[in-house]
Amino acid sequence: MTVRAKFRVASLRQQYIAEGVPPQEVIELQAVTDEANKAWSMYTPQGRIEMHITNPAAAAQFPVGRTFYVDFTEAPAVDPKP
Repeated sequence: MTVRAKFRVASLRQQYIAEGVPPQEVIELQAVTDEANKAWSMYTPQGRIEMHITNPAAAAQFPVGRTFYVDFTEAPAVDPKP
């Protein structure tokens, strides 16, 4: 079963980890409660996703204010290495 939720990019900031290491773009997405997202937001009216991205081209795909659908599909379990 897949659950689809709609999220909006709420903020974008840079985070520096250490000298000589490129900064990370920290992207925060917040759940949208609108008619298109009604089935999901009726039972889960709040949510937040935070991503740390070091690839500038990938981070540029998430401008503040843009909305995205996020699909949650269960992944198969992976056995830990012995």
